[in-house]
Amino acid sequence: MKRTSVDTVREVESSCKKLTNRVYDAVVTCLKLTNGNVLSDVIAVLEFYFGLFTEKLSSLIKDMRSTYCTSGKDDAMPEDHWIRFQSCFKLLQTLGSLYNEIKSLEEQSLADIQSFTLTPTTFITHTWRSRDHGLVEEIQTGEKTNLFDKIFKEMLTPLNECNKLCVEIVLCNVKKYLHGVHLSEEWTKREGPVFTPSPLTYITTLGDYLLLLPQQLEPFVAEQHQSHDLDTALSLVDFNEFAGMNEDMEGDAFAWLTCVCQSTLFTLVETILRIPRLSEVGCRQLSADVSYLSNVMAALEVPLSRDVIDIGLLLSLPLDRCNSDETKHIPKYLCNKIVAMRNAGL
Repeated sequence: MKRTSVDTVREVESSCKKLTNRVYDAVVTCLKLTNGNVLSDVIAVLEFYFGLFTEKLSSLIKDMRSTYCTSGKDDAMPEDHWIRFQSCFKLLQTLGSLYNEIKSLEEQSLADIQSFTLTPTTFITHTWRSRDHGLVEEIQTGEKTNLFDKIFKEMLTPLNECNKLCVEIVLCNVKKYLHGVHLSEEWTKREGPVFTPSPLTYITTLGDYLLLLPQQLEPFVAEQHQSHDLDTALSLVDFNEFAGMNEDMEGDAFAWLTCVCQSTLFTLVETILRIPRLSEVGCRQLSADVSYLSNVMAALEVPLSRDVIDIGLLLSLPLDRCNSDETKHIPKYLCNKIVAMRNAGL
C-alpha cells in the first residue's frame, strides 16, 4: 500500500515523542551515577542524537517538496491538495511540539542540576572532574542558564524548511492559476466606451482559493495545546526572507497567512509586468482584476503590497497623468513599465 502524506507525518509525530522520552532521564542519571563527572559528554551525546534526527527531518522535507511542489503548466489542483497542505502544516506543528518538548527537557535537566549536591570523587582524573563540576557550578550559581543551545539552533533548519514547504505548496497553485495570463488576448481587446469589465476567471479562481486558507488553518488553532505548538514553530521561522514581510511581524498563523498573501501579490506583480501591451479596454480589465484581488485581501485582513497599490493607481489614471505629481511617489521603473505597456497598446 502506498504511504500517504498523512501516514508520513504520523510517523514523524510518533518518532518525536519517542525521541524525548528515551533521553528524558539522561542528565539526572548522569548526576546520580557519576556525580556529574561526565555531564559535558552526556550533553554532547544528546546534541549528536538530536542532530541526526534534524538531518533526517530536513531530508524528509526535501522529499516532500519535490513531490508536492510541482510547477507544471496544468492548472488543475490535485485532488488531495488540501490533504497535502494539512499534512505539511501538521508537520510544522509537530516540529513546534518537539521544540517545546526539548525546552521542557532542558528546564527539567537544569532543575535536576541545581538541586544536586556534588560529592568528592577519587576514581576520575582531576582535570575531567574540574571540567564537569565547573559546568555544574556555573548552572547552580546562575552563571549558565541553558544546556541545549546547539540543539535549538539546529532545530531552526527543519523549522524554516517546513515553513517554506507550507508556503510553496500554496504558491505552486498560485503560479498555476497565473500561468500564461500575461499572454491573454484580453489585454489587447478593443471595444466601445460602454465596456464594463468584470473580474476574469483566473483572478476569481485565485481569490476563491486564497479565501479557503483560513478554513484550512482552523484545525491547527482551534485547540489551545495545538495552537501553542504551532505558535512556537511560527515564532521561530524567518519570515523576513519572503517578499513584503515586515521585520516586526509576530510569528503566528496570521503572520503565515500574510506571508502567503504577500508572496501571491508579488507573483501577481511579476505576471502583470510581463504583459507586452495594454489597450484601453485591457487596462480597464486589468484594473478590475487587481481591484477584485484587493477586495479578497481586505476580506482576509491582509494589507496590500506597495507595488499592487501603485499599479492599481497607474491603471486607473489617464495615460497623460501617469507621470504627474500624482505618481511621483511611485518608483520610476514601475511607472515607466506601465506607461510603456499602455503606449504599446494604443
